[in-house]
This record gives sequence, C-alpha cells and structure tokens, in this order.
Amino acid sequence: MIIRAIAFGILCVAISACVTGPRGGIQSDLVRLGLSKDRASCLAKEMDDRLDRDDMRDVSDFLSGLRKSESAGNILDTFLTIDNPRATAAFARAGISCAF
Repeated sequence: MIIRAIAFGILCVAISACVTGPRGGIQSDLVRLGLSKDRASCLAKEMDDRLDRDDMRDVSDFLSGLRKSESAGNILDTFLTIDNPRATAAFARAGISCAF
C-alpha cells in the first residue's frame, strides 16, 4: 500500500514536470497565439522529440515573448527570426509533420 502511494506520488511529480516544462509552455503559448490545442500539442511534441532541453527553452522563451497580437499565420515567419538554427529547422519540420 505504501509502495503504491509512493509510486503514485512520483508519477504525479513526473507528470507535473512535463506539463510545466518547456514543452508545456510551448504548447500553451501556441494556443495563446491562435493555434488549436491539437495542433499546438503536435508541434510541441514534435519539437520536444527533435530538440534538447536548452533548445526547447529557447523556443519557449521566444514564443513567450511574442505579442498577443501576432496571428497564427505569422508565427512561422516570426519564428524564422529566432537565433537558433536547430530550433528553427525543428519548428519547420514539426509544422510539416503536424499538417498531415
């Protein structure tokens, strides 16, 4: 019984770390910028699969800094200005992957 409670606690901590990490922030920011939750989730997952934690943090910081007035259609154009070629390439590949 105690082992199950400890395992459950560890699982809850692990899940909250995923949600509050760069991937969760990226997904939230993309939704805030006008993408559907499904599309934002797909993009965040694809980028998380392709990028290391530092690159994911760069993406999250960049998206957090975008003005709310940016439209979903301008996200890719604006994203191309980020000073991280790995992140830019991963975002473009994720966009193509999630389009289908």
